[in-house]
Amino acid sequence: MRRHISLLFLFVLMSLVMFFTGCSSTPEAEPETVAPVTEPSASAVVTPVESVVNEEEAAQAALLAAETAKLMAELTAARELAVVAGADSLFPEEFAKASAEYDALIKAQQENPNQDYRSQIESLRDTYLALAKLSQATEMRERIVNAGLQDSDPETFQKGDAALEQVQRLYNEGAAGSQLVEQATIAYDSYFAILSANYATLCQSQREQALAAKEKADSIKSAMAAKDEYAAASLVLSGAETAYTAKVYDKAYDGFVDATKQFTAIYDDVFVRRAAAEEAIRRAKQKVTASAALAEEADEIAPLQAETTNETLGEGDEL
Repeated sequence: MRRHISLLFLFVLMSLVMFFTGCSSTPEAEPETVAPVTEPSASAVVTPVESVVNEEEAAQAALLAAETAKLMAELTAARELAVVAGADSLFPEEFAKASAEYDALIKAQQENPNQDYRSQIESLRDTYLALAKLSQATEMRERIVNAGLQDSDPETFQKGDAALEQVQRLYNEGAAGSQLVEQATIAYDSYFAILSANYATLCQSQREQALAAKEKADSIKSAMAAKDEYAAASLVLSGAETAYTAKVYDKAYDGFVDATKQFTAIYDDVFVRRAAAEEAIRRAKQKVTASAALAEEADEIAPLQAETTNETLGEGDEL
């Protein structure tokens, strides 16, 4: 009996030992792995303020580029206008100086494209515009003087002259282009006002001169002697007549002036060639006349010689 109790106790003891041993061998749960957080470097951090600044700089750069391109287009157009107006021949020194500044500006833009050249472009643009206006005003003044119209409105004419003098003075002083174009425009407007008020009369007078020049060319048959030149002058005159009928007086006047010059040049050329031909004919006639005189003289001498011979031969026959 006691033996059974001992065995039972031993069995219970061994069961407890195995139970506690099994519990202690249960694997523990592994801790969850968390990826380390990488802090951004200071250079990679873009604050909202810096972002706004960069956007403003980009916008300003784009605006500068757009305005520069626009001003350069205006400058190119002003330069071409000055050339068409004849500024390079009427004001060669001033035009050469502006052209040198233009070339320097282009070179500077190529070397440093990000700089601001707007003020330089504007000033040079206005300088070219002033040269164009100045050239046109000078030609209009010449028309007025040639037509004797300066006394038709002496106050306006003097205003134009004063503006021309002012432009020259400002240019010599190195004034900005805006000042030059302002005074050149005053001169242009003054002379244009005089011409506008008298253009119809001026055109009529110039038309009469053109027709007179044509008639003079016709008097020596220039249409045949200078066929191509005469046809070109006639075409110019026809265009002027069309403009005059349409009351486009500025174009008509220029056409009549051009036709007058062309017909006059044709007359002079044909006249000189005709005079030379007539002189050659006169000299040829003189030679012919001189030859005829010599022939007559020879005829007078030759019969005497023949008579002498005949008399000699007659005497011989008698012998």
